[in-house]
Amino acid sequence: MSFAIVDASGIQEQLERLRRSYVEATLRQRLSIARQRLENPHHDANRLIAHVSAVEGFARSLCMHRYARTKPDLSLMYSCYRRKGAEELIAEYLEAGNLGSPSKVFGRSTWKMFGFAVQYRNLLAHECTYLGHDFSPRLIDACDKVLDRLAVESGVEPK
Repeated sequence: MSFAIVDASGIQEQLERLRRSYVEATLRQRLSIARQRLENPHHDANRLIAHVSAVEGFARSLCMHRYARTKPDLSLMYSCYRRKGAEELIAEYLEAGNLGSPSKVFGRSTWKMFGFAVQYRNLLAHECTYLGHDFSPRLIDACDKVLDRLAVESGVEPK
């Protein structure tokens, strides 16, 4: 599945509208949404959080394993990597391996969608909201593509 960059403006606008609506919501509205999210663990909002987090966790491990020689080294390095986000970790891994820019490795559209997935994940996780519109399949697909490509580029999975 390929996504045109043209989709980006609509996704960005929806992100901003969604953030504004939740910032300005009443306390009763916020509590209602929070309870709905808790009652629907398989909803796409929760799935997107898991997909972005999966990519971020794997990218963090890739960066740390690039330099660590022992398990204790990994534990020591974790404090340097734990606050880095998915995009920064991926860029660092690709740069350290001379693999190219994220746009080149994953494709411009996929990397752009992944960036939106990260932004939406942050909003969904911190504001306990829903996506609105049906962007989640495209954002989740971008996460899957990035994770799969990282697995191949790292040699963890065969080409």
